[in-house]
Amino acid sequence: MNVKLLKKRDLSLLMTGKLTSLLGSSMQSFALSLYVLKITGSGIKFATALVISIIPQLILGPIAGVFVDWFDRKRILVYLDLFAGIVVSIFAFIYMANGSLSLGSVYSLVILLSIINVLFQPAVTTVIPAIMEREELIDANGINTFFTSIGNLLSPALAGVLFGLYGLFPILIINCISFFVSSLCEMFIKIPKLNKNIQKLSFKKFSTDFTEGLMFIKNKDLIIMLMIIALIANFAIDPIFSIGFAFVSKQVLKVSDFQYGMIESVFVVSMLFSPFICSKIVKKYEISKVAFWSFLLVGVFVGVLSIVPASFFLNLFASNAVPYIAMLCIVFIIGIFSTISNICMGTLFQKEVPLEMMGRVVTLLNTVSMAALPLGRFIFGLLFDNVPPNMCILIAALLLLVTMIYFTKKLLNTSSNKEVKEKITA
Repeated sequence: MNVKLLKKRDLSLLMTGKLTSLLGSSMQSFALSLYVLKITGSGIKFATALVISIIPQLILGPIAGVFVDWFDRKRILVYLDLFAGIVVSIFAFIYMANGSLSLGSVYSLVILLSIINVLFQPAVTTVIPAIMEREELIDANGINTFFTSIGNLLSPALAGVLFGLYGLFPILIINCISFFVSSLCEMFIKIPKLNKNIQKLSFKKFSTDFTEGLMFIKNKDLIIMLMIIALIANFAIDPIFSIGFAFVSKQVLKVSDFQYGMIESVFVVSMLFSPFICSKIVKKYEISKVAFWSFLLVGVFVGVLSIVPASFFLNLFASNAVPYIAMLCIVFIIGIFSTISNICMGTLFQKEVPLEMMGRVVTLLNTVSMAALPLGRFIFGLLFDNVPPNMCILIAALLLLVTMIYFTKKLLNTSSNKEVKEKITA
């Protein structure tokens, strides 16, 4: 990962704003879960809010992509961060006035921020390919992942300490400030104006541009394959991260809360190392091959993870120490390869999709992949309750492995031919 890219003003401003906003948002999300548990004693009630927050993405996502391609993306980012800051400020004022937030207020806050995010995320996705050269994309995406990992690592600890000492109010204040700081950083980023600058809005124009996005995806085998891989990964592998790690740790290995926290921390720490590893590998091999082998190895090591909760493996040891250490090591390796695969897939996507169409394409990709999240978590949640955990994990591994094997030849040939043509043209 070429950290010298941070000397570029636009990238450094983007990363500063991103880290600030991510810290505030992640701290608030973590604190809200603790707050709801505190006032209701029910984790399922906050889980309901998380599920509801996905609905705006599923309904508005494809529509939002058209508007992102129509309007100035820099203004979208600046105004939405300002608006998000104002929204959080209002709820902070409500908390200060009443001494608390009702469950309905918490739900409203989560849903409002989710609606804002529907437009914000596709707009911000286009910034890195817009301000960086094509040959810099892999390192820029690695830097982006690195900063995201730092935010994810620090925010739970900071939120836990602040919430324990002072409650929810200061975290709301920090988050609204983080949105304002992020908006300020975005004001000074020079983002090329690639929007269509629509003079007259009409349903016919919307329908035409929306259809244009669909036809672009339909005619791009690589984009379709990336969408299917993302869908399968969210359906099968995400539940292993969100449900499987906790289930195996607490229900099978019977580890302490601290030990389970170590597993979560190891996974996040692996994401800090991955961009550096990815950068070195991509210098030697094609991005498409690195993406393919990374996804394949995620499937392989998730399969290896299925051995840990198996009775034949557990019976080999007098205590859970060795299985626990084995799980730590495997989780670290899975974190490495899953992060590398995500960086490479994001870079392939950025190179394949024209910037003027990226809003429409990325929202469709996000909608398809996000739709698989609640379904996957629900189905695998049922499986973990009724099927041995090692079989649940093995099923997830096989789903990803079969998908990658099915696309092996087509994915590599599609990408390789494209890169050869680019080299000849150059």
